[in-house]
Amino acid sequence: MIDNGPQPLAPSSGVVRPGVNLGNGPILPAITLLKGQIIEGVVVQLQPRLLVDTASSIFSAAASSAAYTLGERLLFKVLDPDVHPPRLELLRSGQLPVSSLGQQSAFLRSLLYRLDGLKPLQQWLSSAQLPPPLATLLQSFWQLPNPPKAIDIQKFLLMSGLFSESRGQAKTLANALMGPAAAHNDLKALLKLLALEEGFEQQVKPLLEALNSSQIKSLDALLNNQTHYQWLMPWFGEQHLLITLQQNQQQRSQKIWSVSLAHEGPELGVLQINLLLTERTLAHETTASLHFSSDRAWLAPLVHGSKQQLHNALKLHGINLQQVSVGPIIEPELQAKSQAKSQAVHTILDVHV
Repeated sequence: MIDNGPQPLAPSSGVVRPGVNLGNGPILPAITLLKGQIIEGVVVQLQPRLLVDTASSIFSAAASSAAYTLGERLLFKVLDPDVHPPRLELLRSGQLPVSSLGQQSAFLRSLLYRLDGLKPLQQWLSSAQLPPPLATLLQSFWQLPNPPKAIDIQKFLLMSGLFSESRGQAKTLANALMGPAAAHNDLKALLKLLALEEGFEQQVKPLLEALNSSQIKSLDALLNNQTHYQWLMPWFGEQHLLITLQQNQQQRSQKIWSVSLAHEGPELGVLQINLLLTERTLAHETTASLHFSSDRAWLAPLVHGSKQQLHNALKLHGINLQQVSVGPIIEPELQAKSQAKSQAVHTILDVHV
């Protein structure tokens, strides 16, 4: 368990930032925590008390420091997010979902269960200050054609860093489309090159870990007969889309794919697009259901006025658009509950085409 302890924490923690738990007052988390959520912490001090640095604050762990080492990554389950500091439970490997990868090491477990794993990379891509040659390399492939085609989406998936290690293998689709991963055509390869630049190593480390987290999640899904790909794609200049392609075991047997596109920017605000694709073998057709959600009022009339265009665009690819719906962005806690349900209910606009 985690608590703030009866005594102030030792100043030798070496971490100075707002939210440090000194054991003498409430701590307001820097992030929104949900009950049952798994978060990661890093051991930053062993004596006189074990200190763990998480995304919300630094906590004193009521556990023996002899069992841990500096820099070790630990996982915690949020038991009560409404108290300050939040009540957390230290999770050991036996308490986590069964995963052959997760059993290998604490580091792999931290990558596998990392929430918003690509967030550091999202933030960096929006404000990266690169040496001119590397900025040119990034710009050369980090641009979405206008208008984009299906092949462009596929190429950005391959250039995302998810397939860096396999792109050098002959007779693979990745190699045939893009060739071996290099700094001019692969995000992970570019980051590895940037890490060699003086003063950039520490900046690049969390970015490479973000990509590694996405790769580990994809591999774990594959080992469990599932699909999980998450990658970033440029959109409107320096902005980007976060794309997640998923398919659990039941969906795989029913030939159903779930695709989500997430964007947050000054012009469009928070935008989420969820697409459910179903291949009907006997009917020789693929059907789609689309749900748009946003924190802005512009979205509903826009979708309502362009539903026929959506229908026609998907029809070109042999996809029959069955339903389009629009709703507001759901608060994080409600969204977590709704995602646990097999079907969500949207009330603002429900258009069948």
